Amino acid sequence: MSSSQGRKPLGLPRLIFLGAGGAVVLLVLYLADDLISYLPRRVRSHALESAFAAILAGYVLSVFWAGRRGAEDRSTARLARGLDRLDAFSTAALRSWLVYGLAAAAVVWLAIWIPHYLYWPWCRDVEAFAEFAHGWDDGELPYRDIRGYNFPGHIYLHWILGKVFGWGYARAFYGVDAAALLMLGVVVLAWSRRCFGGLLPGMAAYLMFLGFYLDQHFEVVAERDWHASLGATLGLLVLQAWPGRRGRWLAAFLAAAAFTIRPHVVLFLPALADAAMRGEAGSDDDPGGRWSRRGVRRLLEWTGAFGLFVTVGFTPVIVAGVLGDLVRSLRVVAYGGPYSTFTPARAVTFLVEEIQQPTRAALLIALTYLSLRPARGRVKANARTWLLAVVGALFYRPMHPMDHSYLRTPLALVGSTAWAIPIAWCGRIATENSGRLRRPFPGLLLIVLLLFEALPRWFPYNCDVRASLDSIRAAATTGWPRLPPGAWIWFDESKQPFYTWEGYNRLLRYVRETTGPTTIVANALNNPPFPCVNGPTGRRSPFHVETGVAWMWLVHQDLDEEFAQDLEQAGDDSIVVWSPTEIGRQPRIPLKRLTQVILDEYEPEARFGLIEVWRRKSKNPAELRLQSRGNGEVPNPLPSQVSPQ
Repeated sequence: MSSSQGRKPLGLPRLIFLGAGGAVVLLVLYLADDLISYLPRRVRSHALESAFAAILAGYVLSVFWAGRRGAEDRSTARLARGLDRLDAFSTAALRSWLVYGLAAAAVVWLAIWIPHYLYWPWCRDVEAFAEFAHGWDDGELPYRDIRGYNFPGHIYLHWILGKVFGWGYARAFYGVDAAALLMLGVVVLAWSRRCFGGLLPGMAAYLMFLGFYLDQHFEVVAERDWHASLGATLGLLVLQAWPGRRGRWLAAFLAAAAFTIRPHVVLFLPALADAAMRGEAGSDDDPGGRWSRRGVRRLLEWTGAFGLFVTVGFTPVIVAGVLGDLVRSLRVVAYGGPYSTFTPARAVTFLVEEIQQPTRAALLIALTYLSLRPARGRVKANARTWLLAVVGALFYRPMHPMDHSYLRTPLALVGSTAWAIPIAWCGRIATENSGRLRRPFPGLLLIVLLLFEALPRWFPYNCDVRASLDSIRAAATTGWPRLPPGAWIWFDESKQPFYTWEGYNRLLRYVRETTGPTTIVANALNNPPFPCVNGPTGRRSPFHVETGVAWMWLVHQDLDEEFAQDLEQAGDDSIVVWSPTEIGRQPRIPLKRLTQVILDEYEPEARFGLIEVWRRKSKNPAELRLQSRGNGEVPNPLPSQVSPQ
């Protein structure tokens, strides 16, 4: 007998019941907007969380109902079978399906983001280190001949890129940054596999950070604070995944490299020290555990290796004899100095703001609970280490002399990685202790809710398919793409009136094609974002100060006279990139003396929107040089019509 012949036809009461239920569902959907307005305001403002809470409550009630009624009741038996299927699906999702989905999302995001990321403009910090490296290669010492106050780690990086790819190959730096982001994913997944026996915790943590990082614009990405915290984070991951001697020395190298970039790495030293004391088992259960003689010896070994690598990292500065100059330059950024805007009240405000963020407060509670549990083992030890790391990251931004958007990156990185610990614990108890009180579905629901809360959006803002396709087209034609999403914040025409994306790229191409490697290029553009010219073109600046004229925007020092003297000594093979329309329009950077030198010693050669290129005066009129070059336009107004205000 077939299954269709064995089924009983639906009775009239059941048909009426199903029809009425369907009508109610349609009516609720039709009136959804009006019905939502009757809900409490807190529920309406947290609709997603309320929906998850309702699903969890419904699941718990169903489990309770199925357990109370027993298997004798047919409807209860069907409910129990449905719950079992849901739990079986949840187990499969936690063990494989969810990992595949998260991995696919990460691959798609990166594949869409990386092509156009390589064409983003540099920010002034990136150019400052490139200029330091280029100047050092030409014999001008950092901190002495060129004023600055940042640690030398990024100078080394730009020197290597300059020697390998040539000075002015801008895409190389962003390529290295994209590679660092990919390396983080590989190490996090390997750490997750070795410490937790699966990829889900690491994959979820990595996707959380990608959701943050791929949402940032060009003044936040590839910054020192991200690279410094990356080194410290990789050091922690290595110590926990490979807790032997090789792991300790590699972690010491990574932490020391991070310290050469930013001194803030000292905030992560307690976490690194806690992880360094572990034995081969990576927990406190081995015979040579934490605070034993073996543990202390491991810590001393790691500390000695860290000190050795720090010394090696600062050796070029020591050999060049400028270590004292670096130390003295730190007075600029000291609390109360010309750069600092630090106040204790501001620091407390930032700290409270960070802790009050819901997912961060939940992370602190979860890590504290796991690190204080009576049971000993790897989960407890790892939770303690990452709790120390998160606490250190909480103080990163509040203690900085001046607030910047990129100071949020270290906490985002460390916090995202630390979430792997609670996720691993939640997944383990959900899948290995199935039963009446511990079932897989609530664990899956909590992890999915965490991803919803931690990710700013399911598709990062800067993951733009059209921008990536346009960048691939630009690479094939040796041109430049249309304005990428990471540069919209400043180069969109609605953001500021001075600099356009098309004009800026035409300017860079003009400088590369009409000047030589020894030509001095004075960038006197004095409005945010202070478009970079020297670094992306590989041309030296006459201004012997980090970030050029932008120094006066952040540091309360008047260097107008110094800039004017530098430009007067630039020589005949020099040009000025500036905008006469900016004269007198930036009160924080008046530059009256510098403007007068430009008007007296230089004459117009080309214009790109409001940006103009002026060349040192010579016997040939500017108009004749323009005709011979066949490039650019004679700007208007002429020098005689422009006067400083």
